Amino acid sequence: MTITRRTLCASGATLALAGIAGCFDLGASSDVDDWNWSGSLPVERVVQHHDPSCGCCSEYVDYLETNGIDVRVAETADLEAVKRDLGVPADAESCHTLEFGDYLVEGHVPLEAVEELFENEPDVDGLTAPGMPQHSPGMGPPGDEPLQIYAFDDSGAVSEFTTV
Repeated sequence: MTITRRTLCASGATLALAGIAGCFDLGASSDVDDWNWSGSLPVERVVQHHDPSCGCCSEYVDYLETNGIDVRVAETADLEAVKRDLGVPADAESCHTLEFGDYLVEGHVPLEAVEELFENEPDVDGLTAPGMPQHSPGMGPPGDEPLQIYAFDDSGAVSEFTTV
């Protein structure tokens, strides 16, 4: 079978659309109620930077607000510049970035991991759930497998932090 340029482009476009579909609000139900958290954090307000068209980012805001965290949303058309300015390593990037007290939280990180970050106070700049992992807050109910959360520092190093 010969693959033509047209077939290759059409296949690539279909895969790209499927890959970003989770970032658009397509009327799916919220998973906020599936992510219960009863902990506490020393931060009452956070700032979340995201693209205005991202539906899963809005779901993450709902998750945080449902759990008592005041979220100021900073929509931006140049999220890459924000990430660069804040010091998020390319290997840690996701679809939104939060300023969470003195730390950064990149992507769909469960509050259990953020709570552990504040309890242990490791020498890191923040936490990340790189990419857009399924079965994370804002991306669906918890799955059967634990969700790996990573830490990153100002050198750009990304390392395992915890599983939730």
